[in-house]
Amino acid sequence: MKNSLFKAATLCLSVAVLGACSKDKATGPNLNAGSSSPANDPIEQLRTFKKQIEWAKANPNEKSSETITLSEALWDVENTFNLNYSDAEQYYGQINDHEFTLALPVDEDQKVLVNDAVTLYSDVIVQAREALASDLFDEKGVISLTVKEMNDVNGAMHITFSSKTGERSSYNPPTAHVAGPFGDEDNWMFAAPLGKCNDPDIPSGADEQLQEKLFTELIEPYTDAGPGYRNIYVDRRRFVFDGTNYPTIYYTTDPDDLCIDHLDMNDYYFAEKTIIQHSIPDYYHLVGYSPISIEIDGVSLTDPDALTHHNEIEYGIRVRVSTDEFGTTKDLMAE
Repeated sequence: MKNSLFKAATLCLSVAVLGACSKDKATGPNLNAGSSSPANDPIEQLRTFKKQIEWAKANPNEKSSETITLSEALWDVENTFNLNYSDAEQYYGQINDHEFTLALPVDEDQKVLVNDAVTLYSDVIVQAREALASDLFDEKGVISLTVKEMNDVNGAMHITFSSKTGERSSYNPPTAHVAGPFGDEDNWMFAAPLGKCNDPDIPSGADEQLQEKLFTELIEPYTDAGPGYRNIYVDRRRFVFDGTNYPTIYYTTDPDDLCIDHLDMNDYYFAEKTIIQHSIPDYYHLVGYSPISIEIDGVSLTDPDALTHHNEIEYGIRVRVSTDEFGTTKDLMAE
């Protein structure tokens, strides 16, 4: 009987919760494998690549012999795209992750022609725009682009990018309580859209509620960039974890244990907050990094059959840039 209930809960979850995007089981708090190297002076490097893009557009029939390192090229592409198109200081209720792979010629010294780096950037824009266009969101936007992995294939580097997109959403900020942000009425089923424990008609769940409140606590109090400036986030890092990595995260093998009462909700809230604020930054030496995206989804695991909260947390280093020089965030679908 319990096995049948568990399978039913898993089937419901697969259809209702995981339909937008499938995820592999987490094996640990993993940093995205292909993360580009950080720049010593990110503003100057962004400025240089901006000039190289402008030169290539103005001289489409000329090919420069100037080269840069592969790591510099990937840093330029990733961070220039995020500068122009990502809006990290925004809450996204639903989140999708798109992947696409592009080739970049490299020489035996792992050097890249600047023109090829600029071409790669243009191709990334095309692929990311197609990915965003495929989302069925009403108010969609780009959260982040990261380099996921690289493979050398016959003198060309095949680079897989991960483009995280989402639906811009507004919500009522939670009312904080002495014991935590969840009160007596906040008894939720473990995943959206299963609803509250006593009201399945509310299209939310513990995963979504935790995501919203952690966003409010850790991301929403934005730092004002000041008149004529805006904040961007460079050197993005993404980490994945769930209840198999941290025992303080929701995890159960009991198919009848799907309701999380408000006291446990507060326990999971503070556990998530500690991991995001301290455990990951301390372990990976993320000096100067801030969380910019928090995604929590209820998922089913196998071997053993279990339910847990899958976390994807993205961090970046906040840098202030001039809007006169770099402009404001662009609408990827408008170009």
